Amino acid sequence: MRTTGCRRMTFNADDTTMSRRGLFRAGAAGAAVAAGVTAGTGSVAAQYGGWLDDVDNYDGTHDYTGQDEVTVEVGAGENGLRFGPAAILIDPGTTVVWEWTGAGGAHNVVADDETFDSGDPVGEEGTTFEYTFEDASDGDTFNYLCVPHEAVGMKGAVAIGSVDDDLVTPGEDGDGEGGDGGDDGGSENSSDGEGGDGEGGGRVLSAGDLGALALSLGFAGALLIPLFYAAHKMATDEE
Repeated sequence: MRTTGCRRMTFNADDTTMSRRGLFRAGAAGAAVAAGVTAGTGSVAAQYGGWLDDVDNYDGTHDYTGQDEVTVEVGAGENGLRFGPAAILIDPGTTVVWEWTGAGGAHNVVADDETFDSGDPVGEEGTTFEYTFEDASDGDTFNYLCVPHEAVGMKGAVAIGSVDDDLVTPGEDGDGEGGDGGDDGGSENSSDGEGGDGEGGGRVLSAGDLGALALSLGFAGALLIPLFYAAHKMATDEE
């Protein structure tokens, strides 16, 4: 049997360069790749059937698998009208505890399919409502909302076992490591610049270089490639 919820307070001039046609093909390829990425993002957003489309704090699904109990804030965000995190991934049998922050007024937690319901809206900080997903199976998702604030995007989702979405590791920000990496990258770039002052300006871009550029720029590449070609042709004519 399903455990019911309970409430508790608490991007050919010669053999080494690319023809104009090749450049435009590269631009088209970049656009196609970018289009594929966009389409993929759309399919990810569809994981919850568009349920979280108007939820501005939805940044992916926060991965809490391996934990027996997970806490979600009720009254998160700057205005207190969000669940935090908006989407979570848990294992079957995990208990989710929704805990009121006291911000944003009176809230409740109600499953869209009526699987769980915390009851009447309350605003008291420290109030909790919990539900154990005992009968849930891998791939199940449960969309829920705050009834008084659904219209302003106070909605959430619980995914069970696995999910077709970007996963977020709770508590991981990577600021320190990112800063160190940036310093190292700057040193290497500086060194490369000193060694290539004489040769860098006259280097002819290969087909591979231009193709990679187009692919990395995606849609922007499709627009910028003709400009790169014109500049390259002018440089070649001057030589």
